[in-house]
Amino acid sequence: EFGVLEPPGETPSELGWREERVEMPRLLSHERRALWEELLPVSTTWTEEEQRRLSERYLLQVGEIAHVAAQSPHSFEDVRRLAREFSRGRLDDLGHLLDCPFRREDLQLPERLGRLLDEFLFEARDRIRFWENERVRRLFPRGTGLIGLMSGPPGTGKTMAAQVIAAELELDLYRIDLASTVNKYIGETAKNLRRLFARAADMNAVLLFDEADALFSKRTAVRDSHDRYANADTNYLLQLIEDYPGVALLATNKRQNIDEAFGRRVRYQMFFPRPDAIQRLAIWRQMVQELAGEDREQALAKELEQAAERVEATGAQIKNAMLGAMFLASQAARPVGIEDIRRGLERELSNQGSSASFEPEGKGGRR
Repeated sequence: EFGVLEPPGETPSELGWREERVEMPRLLSHERRALWEELLPVSTTWTEEEQRRLSERYLLQVGEIAHVAAQSPHSFEDVRRLAREFSRGRLDDLGHLLDCPFRREDLQLPERLGRLLDEFLFEARDRIRFWENERVRRLFPRGTGLIGLMSGPPGTGKTMAAQVIAAELELDLYRIDLASTVNKYIGETAKNLRRLFARAADMNAVLLFDEADALFSKRTAVRDSHDRYANADTNYLLQLIEDYPGVALLATNKRQNIDEAFGRRVRYQMFFPRPDAIQRLAIWRQMVQELAGEDREQALAKELEQAAERVEATGAQIKNAMLGAMFLASQAARPVGIEDIRRGLERELSNQGSSASFEPEGKGGRR
């Protein structure tokens, strides 16, 4: 008798049984391309770039490729949608699918951080063929995954950056539910972590560990059995993240609480600072254009410059302030003006314990 197990497959021990495990190797990109050409001949008429993306970005196995091809998709977009659907539901309660409506141009970042993010995106797109090179694998037998650590104050764009990365890669983004992963009972956290990474390894998705310091925290001095098992979970997590073959992002507001052993394994460490006046102005202008139109952005140009100069708001605070301003203007049945923006900003900052505000100069501020 034999059984086919999906990871992390567990078989019960039975008296008299002799267990032989055979792990089926994952397909290489050129093997996936040959299968697509054979099972879905229409794919040979697509552009070279689309064929390459299909074979390198969506890590489907033989049966999955056959299943997609049997539905007779006509375009690359159809195949891309069907390929992504295979990942959905595999994490059960361990992760939640996030919408990814943002694009790279939506992020207003310092030059160095923007360059680092673009380098991360390039490696994420190009990595599959690179790691299939035998000489590369000999030199780097572990660590074929791509891990990014994003740190910085709240509201500075870490989650948005993760959404941009997933959207640019044309992959789903799953936020890992730490409440379902970390368990107070001894041994349960390790079991959940093993289940999480085993299932995620075959997904066409990006993983986001939000508030990552809760999971990747520093090991502590051993005072009791709870500390010993917590440290064991951290050591186990180090092994799992090092062996993970996919793309994962760790986001935290408390970089100092992340265990340094994780930092040594992360080649991309991206710090998201509070935006400066130039970046704040770009965010203000973008939000007004998107929500109120280009004409209103031009009419409020001077006042937006004043707001950007005088109030050190984060990108999230600016977005929420503009949202409040739109409803204030709608309630008054008028186009959004700087007074609405001022009130929306004051309310947003007040909600977070700050009293900073700005008074527009001259009568033009009351438009």
